[in-house]
Amino acid sequence: MSLVRWSPFREMEAMQSEMNRLFSRFGGFSGFNENLANNGPTSGSQWMLPVDVIETQDTLTLKAALPGVDPQDVNIEFNDNVLTITAQRRHEEKVEEGGYHWIEQQYGTFSRSLTLPRYADAENIKAQYNNGILELTVPKKESAKPRRIELQAGASEPRTLEAGSQPQSEPAQLQPQEATA
Repeated sequence: MSLVRWSPFREMEAMQSEMNRLFSRFGGFSGFNENLANNGPTSGSQWMLPVDVIETQDTLTLKAALPGVDPQDVNIEFNDNVLTITAQRRHEEKVEEGGYHWIEQQYGTFSRSLTLPRYADAENIKAQYNNGILELTVPKKESAKPRRIELQAGASEPRTLEAGSQPQSEPAQLQPQEATA
């Protein structure tokens, strides 16, 4: 029987390899070491488009970085309160001598769907693409914007009272009635 020194890192590595094995069954991220053998972290799987969402009083602004994507390869659709951005990043570089040892850039088709809130005005969405940044401006419906409600103090004009004086007309005081049987 041999003695093995306990290492907490050994247990963490075993857990990580089990998680990698589990995720690789479902086509998700399969771990750093396995990806090296497959020529990069995205080979064989789709990549997710990260989106920043900024909300102001009047609009929602969505920003997504699409470096190297031709604007003609970007498709934006809105259906049933779901905004879908689909694009394709093409790998067109050809190497005459030698070959690739490592490819980390993400290529291929990707899609991202976001459910917009009920107050989004889908009829007036604007899209701009400038220097690889896609920016969508989604205005809010007027009914969703905050509004001030004036407070009315009764049916008559407000009255001012001087200290120690009584109002001209006192409101009727309600007296409890005795129950009759």
